[in-house]
Amino acid sequence: MTSAGVLRHRLGFFRRPVISDGHGNNEGEFPGAPEFECSAEVRVKFGGETVLAARLQGQQVATIVVRRSQVTRAVTTDWRIQDMRDGTIWNIRSGPVDPDDGRQWLEFLCQSGVAT
Repeated sequence: MTSAGVLRHRLGFFRRPVISDGHGNNEGEFPGAPEFECSAEVRVKFGGETVLAARLQGQQVATIVVRRSQVTRAVTTDWRIQDMRDGTIWNIRSGPVDPDDGRQWLEFLCQSGVAT
């Protein structure tokens, strides 16, 4: 399983504020500063490419593993993750999941190169 030695990425977790536009819709931009940062392992899966509007779109899917804590358990699919070193933005597609019921690690299925 995961060990502390593979937590090589420094990731920031961003939560979008929910602001009503007065017509029943919620909108808001992600803030410039993360709610919190933590070390993580990023397991990139095979990338995919789709053709949208006659343009080739590169997408990557990854499993991001972080230590389980009170703040990481609060993360939902409404949040996004950014690699604080290279700037890669990951949209959370599912999670958090405890992969082995050990209550030590959480996994998020994430995707980059797509709209939020």
